[in-house]
Amino acid sequence: MTLRRSRTSALLVALLALSAAAAADELAPTIAPGELHERQQRGTAPLVIDVRTPEEYATGHVPGAVNIPHTELSARLGEVESESGVALYCLMGPRARLGEKTLREAGVRDILHLDGGLSAWREAGLPVESPGE
Repeated sequence: MTLRRSRTSALLVALLALSAAAAADELAPTIAPGELHERQQRGTAPLVIDVRTPEEYATGHVPGAVNIPHTELSARLGEVESESGVALYCLMGPRARLGEKTLREAGVRDILHLDGGLSAWREAGLPVESPGE
């Protein structure tokens, strides 16, 4: 019985690895915080979308970012169009990936994912904007 469980476990691990590899192929490429900031400075940045809640956005966000919570993206697709593409972020990354999935399903193809989210942006010492600034 132990050999059978061992084989079953090995098969399960292999299937999970294949599934993760397939999912990784569908993920948008990442952009480093410093690179996004440089592109903003040059005027070549994509539309930056903060997919966190309005309350989180109000505590500080990437300068110039538009707040469209990931749960509202499908209803607000008209706000997402940009010739330079879009870059999504949340605090660390998971909600941005959910937003990315929504945009892909709607046909948006030029999507970037801010590597490490706002946490990495702050850790890099980049400017953070708050409403009213």
